[in-house]
Amino acid sequence: MGREAVIETYEEKRARIREFNLTSDLFAGKVFEDLAACQELCRILMQDAGIRLKAVKTQYVIRNLVGHSVQFDVLAEETTGDMIGIELQMYSEPAPFRRTRYYMSCIDVSILEKGTEYDELPDVTILYITKTDFIGGGRGVYQTVRKVRGNSRTAGAGLDNGQHERYYNLKYPTGDKKVNELLNYLEDSDPHYRTESFPRIVERVNFFKEQKEGVDIMCEIVDRIRREGKMEGKIEGKIEDVMELLEDLGKVPARIGNRIRQETDLSVLGRWIRCAASASSIAEFEARM
Repeated sequence: MGREAVIETYEEKRARIREFNLTSDLFAGKVFEDLAACQELCRILMQDAGIRLKAVKTQYVIRNLVGHSVQFDVLAEETTGDMIGIELQMYSEPAPFRRTRYYMSCIDVSILEKGTEYDELPDVTILYITKTDFIGGGRGVYQTVRKVRGNSRTAGAGLDNGQHERYYNLKYPTGDKKVNELLNYLEDSDPHYRTESFPRIVERVNFFKEQKEGVDIMCEIVDRIRREGKMEGKIEGKIEDVMELLEDLGKVPARIGNRIRQETDLSVLGRWIRCAASASSIAEFEARM
């Protein structure tokens, strides 16, 4: 049997990367590591054109030496010192609110130094983006508000502890045109899209999908991750398991097959195997991805 070809043309590479969109944490991480692109994202989702960022990290890990570490898809710091964490959760999460709670606590612990007063803690906002409306209210966005329960003198009074949560989903529209446009673009991620709302984000998508340098960067990252996975025989094996289970249900649409083959997170692939094994149809699997 001959060896697999090692020479790949630019068009072949571009075809591989073309299937990525901004719901992929791998692709989103490269696009939003750019300060200007991340600033556009935060300004639109926070509905605050005055937000200015001074630092951004993607796939950023806050390590806990005695407990559970966390990894943020995007963690940004404003010039005010306030923090914004962005999570892209395109698969079912069993405890999203508790996940958000723990992520916020990890930010606090990593920032508050010994001897520092609590009033010096910055505000922390988590922007949690999901594929489906897991809250179930038929809305595109939900924002948590802390209020007092009690007698008529205090009931309804706000309690601001500096923690803020917004839950967006890609199923329903919000009441804001720019937010709707951005959320739609996360799924579409057309490199030739034209917009005045987030031109830098589109520019970054175009760079990684169309420009040779960007395409090479993405292919190198994907290949490195796959090589690491292949060393243990895990990623490719799990991808094959998902595909075989789905093929038993019928013809797998190209968009689903491409999305599965792009995935490099073993925990996500494990969830998809369980979903595929219990699904009665490909449509059911896609809804639960």
